[in-house]
Amino acid sequence: MDTSVLSWFNNRNGDTLQGALAFVPWVLQQSHAEREDSLNEQEIVVHKGEGAVVFSDASGFTALTERLAKRSDGAGLLSTCLTNFFTPLLDLINAYRGDVIKFSGDALTVYFPAFDDTKSPKYNNVVPPHGSWGLPDLGPMATAVLRACACCIEIHKRLHMFDTGVDGVFLCLHIGIGCGDVRILQVGGAEPPETHVPRLEYFLAGPALEQIAEAEPLAKSGETCLSPEAWKHVQSCVVAGEALELRPEFHLLAGMDEEKYTFPTVKCAAQENDNRAAQQFSSFHLPIIRRYIPSAVYKQIECGTLTYVNEMRNISVIHISGMSLNVMSETGPAQVQELVASVQKACYQHEGTLNKFLINDKGMLFLLVFGLPPLVHTDDPTRAVLACFDMVKVFKRLQLGGRFGVATGKTYCGVRGSARRMEYTVLGDCVNLSVQLMRRAPKLKILCDDKTKLRCSTEIIFNAMAPIKVKGKSASIPIFQPAAKEADGFVGLTSEMKIAFPWYESPFGDMSSLTAGEYQEAVIRLCSINSWQGIRRACEMLGGDFQNKIHNDQPLPIPEHGSLPLSGPFAKGGVIVLEGPTGIGKTEVAEHMVTHALVTFRAFPVFGSMGPRPGDAVKLGAQLLESTIGIFRATRSLPADQFEAVKAIAGAKFSDKLPSLKQMIEKEGSKDQLSNEKSKELLETALEVVVHLLTEFSQSSSVIMTLQFEYGTSLFPKKFEDQTIFWNAVTSLYNRFIKSQPATSKPRVMILVCRDRPWNAAVEHAMSTNTLLSLDGLDEDAISQYVSSYLNLPPDSLVPPPLRYFVSQVTLGNPLHIRETIDELIVHHIQLNQGAGGQIRSVEAKDIDKVNVSEWGHTQMVGNTICRLEALDPLESAVLKMSTCFVGAFTLGDLAASTCPRWADSTNLDFLLLFQAIRNLQHVDMLESVDPPTDDLRSLAIEGAAEATNPNARKLQYFQTRNLLIRQVAGAMVLEVQKKAVKRQALIDRALLRELPIKMAKLAAKRKQQHIPWYYEREIGRHIEFSVTM
Repeated sequence: MDTSVLSWFNNRNGDTLQGALAFVPWVLQQSHAEREDSLNEQEIVVHKGEGAVVFSDASGFTALTERLAKRSDGAGLLSTCLTNFFTPLLDLINAYRGDVIKFSGDALTVYFPAFDDTKSPKYNNVVPPHGSWGLPDLGPMATAVLRACACCIEIHKRLHMFDTGVDGVFLCLHIGIGCGDVRILQVGGAEPPETHVPRLEYFLAGPALEQIAEAEPLAKSGETCLSPEAWKHVQSCVVAGEALELRPEFHLLAGMDEEKYTFPTVKCAAQENDNRAAQQFSSFHLPIIRRYIPSAVYKQIECGTLTYVNEMRNISVIHISGMSLNVMSETGPAQVQELVASVQKACYQHEGTLNKFLINDKGMLFLLVFGLPPLVHTDDPTRAVLACFDMVKVFKRLQLGGRFGVATGKTYCGVRGSARRMEYTVLGDCVNLSVQLMRRAPKLKILCDDKTKLRCSTEIIFNAMAPIKVKGKSASIPIFQPAAKEADGFVGLTSEMKIAFPWYESPFGDMSSLTAGEYQEAVIRLCSINSWQGIRRACEMLGGDFQNKIHNDQPLPIPEHGSLPLSGPFAKGGVIVLEGPTGIGKTEVAEHMVTHALVTFRAFPVFGSMGPRPGDAVKLGAQLLESTIGIFRATRSLPADQFEAVKAIAGAKFSDKLPSLKQMIEKEGSKDQLSNEKSKELLETALEVVVHLLTEFSQSSSVIMTLQFEYGTSLFPKKFEDQTIFWNAVTSLYNRFIKSQPATSKPRVMILVCRDRPWNAAVEHAMSTNTLLSLDGLDEDAISQYVSSYLNLPPDSLVPPPLRYFVSQVTLGNPLHIRETIDELIVHHIQLNQGAGGQIRSVEAKDIDKVNVSEWGHTQMVGNTICRLEALDPLESAVLKMSTCFVGAFTLGDLAASTCPRWADSTNLDFLLLFQAIRNLQHVDMLESVDPPTDDLRSLAIEGAAEATNPNARKLQYFQTRNLLIRQVAGAMVLEVQKKAVKRQALIDRALLRELPIKMAKLAAKRKQQHIPWYYEREIGRHIEFSVTM
């Protein structure tokens, strides 16, 4: 490898290492230095030792975050306040050889290990480790406690009543000190959805935790309290403060016994014998370090943009208190590992973040957050509550006690600490409220605040509880206990000869609250557009035109004998795949195909769906079974009870499986009470029974099986276990029912409705028979027709061209986005003119060019776009935001001018990273490659010069953000001052690129000429004149 390339990588890894080391305590680095395999993922206990433990709790942070949360620059100001406070605090802790293990809320847990410094290679054999010459060595433990005491005294002297400069808010500390055996454990290891790197949580355990839990509350602001165990080691070294009448065994720390020890000498001795730098991780250990850092934070560290993670954002916070588990017992570490790994998996299945795990005297404490980049969703409160349901199941399985509190609100999210030691955390009123809710929750129950309730979807039921009083709040806080809403709607062919489709029960989208009749109106509105590719292809397979009359919420006329088309899947059987983004019209097309097939071909419908929430394996099996019973009811007499009906048609062959079928049909045990293994077992039972029944049924009538996987708002569905379960079920049904169709059977058809298709035998069949429909958006004429239908305009009324063009550019023809856009425009920008009878006669568009789409964050169109942008890598996000600063096309050099300008020692590798980010954005259709502007003299000059020197030189590439929705939403995330800076740097770069090469060429040519000093020229001139005159 070239030395310049190697140097670039070393410098880049060195910068990453410097940022990443701040997220890892010294004790982990020491453990790895002593034994290289100590931090393997299989190791749980990574350190055993003894020492002093300090718990420092700060007062004033809640008031500070509440005040700054209301200000537009609150995140920046809070970040500055935190840095100003924690930098001297952490410097003092480090100076006394303290090791910050955890930031928890507004508190710190610090470990002062009991090392025998007399055995250190730096020890001078003159001054004892405590720093006072002439006094005997106290021993490792007493020295560690003494250092902790001296550190706390100096902290109070320097930082007590720290002025934040914000509305008279002051910060102060109250501290508890304990000592004893200490263990550092690492647990977890599950992979977050956004990365392949397993996430590990480390924490401190030992008797000292119980001591500081009692000592710290006894200390007032500006005071330090020692446990009896710590006091006995330093009682001859320090001065006791005022006695504690209620707890005389605990002692307040007034100061050092300065006739023997002073905190400067203790600190100096600690620093002189500090050998930690020799144990520090190197860049070779970055793969180990990143396991302890949130992936989004690590990516920011790699890009050098860590300060960008500090922000105020709306999140949902979960606090969990775990009980009944002794970490210090022989089996304790393994039990904690299983618990944390299970909680991680439950959290990651719902695309949340496990921010913190620690242990105190009251048990285990989890802090989980929903809404942190890149895992940002429009339904994060719902995801938080649903994750709690799954985690309650985990605690029940492990026979542990747990209490859950969920709160939602605007909160500071960012790094806290200094360049020496920091953690990514969340601070604010919402975080504190979730703690209060957790403490008041009954065992294995969940309590939520009113904001969480208001922002959750209809799939959760909330029961109001008695309001509570919370410290710092004058008004009572309304609280609620959530419960999962059981799906009680029937899916399939009903006894009234109507079809109940699975998406009628969906709690998502703008049609979540519609009736069956309103759904059918939506089908008519979209599928009546004959020019749309989706319905045109569907009608080709059905062998007939779209029929409005069959979508009328009336009993369907099922023929005695169906009339099959001449060719296609409905004639011979096969697979149809409907794929496309959310809202593109997949369910509308599927609904028409199924309805048309029933009333024309006598093809009876069977349904099964999964998602968008994890753990829906039972739902898939139950829907398949119930809808199968439904088509049997349509052709024969069966008992009214569903289970009795199953017994009547399958009891003889599947008598041993009847208990499982009953559990599925009667929904005995909700989803949160069934283990994953049991759910898979029930699904397999349902598939076996359904295949057998449908094989029998298809001897006399056609069957059309519709299977849907709903992704909802998930950003990383490929890592979901449910997706694997669904497609395995699809493969099983395809092989056992569709592929095995005998010549004597009526046609068997499978319709797959999905956003993305993986490789699958059924999908491969559809591709080979040209029955895979990748649905696209409507063209501009179709959009005009769809808007007219949605606004109920008369046939002769035209949609104004500006409105039609704007809707086309913003929505790209997505029907869901079209409806949302029209609903928003009606408020201020669309005027509907009504006739005498109240009917709409025409429509007018007003100030369409002034519409700010980025303000529609409550819509799925904009909300999901914001989530997509939040999920980008830091460099990709920066590139996209910078691209919105340019009205027209731009080049790689324009972007590099603001990040790695070519005139500032940047390298080709810097440009390559930037170019890779551009290509990734092109791949997801956020940026486009465009032709060079014809009036761009810069391009002509550069290309002309390049062709002159190298005829095969590549032309300058241009890019542009043409997607209006992406452009407006991403542009709204960029401050005006940032836009001006990007434009200014690009203009400077263009000017330099246009003028500088020419000037440099002239300078080079001038330098090649022989230089004659001016005085020589003058003398030569005189000689020439003299010669002429002679």
